Amino acid sequence: MDEIADRFLELIHDLDDVTRTITAERACSDFDQTTLQVFWKRWPHVSAWAGSLWAQLSAELAAPATQHADPDLDEIGESG
Repeated sequence: MDEIADRFLELIHDLDDVTRTITAERACSDFDQTTLQVFWKRWPHVSAWAGSLWAQLSAELAAPATQHADPDLDEIGESG
């Protein structure tokens, strides 16, 4: 699974680099027809998958933090 995670991170960085290099308008006019057709065909699936992952992470991260259940990990300060 780590290999897939590494590939995913690399793809995210590469896509981010592309979006910083060229605008969507310029890509639409400058990319060849094969590139545009592959994007048009595959993007709905990729976008739905990414949206689902984002929604799951958003829901998880939106929940309030919970306290540790292990009292040995609690810091009580100095006694004195």
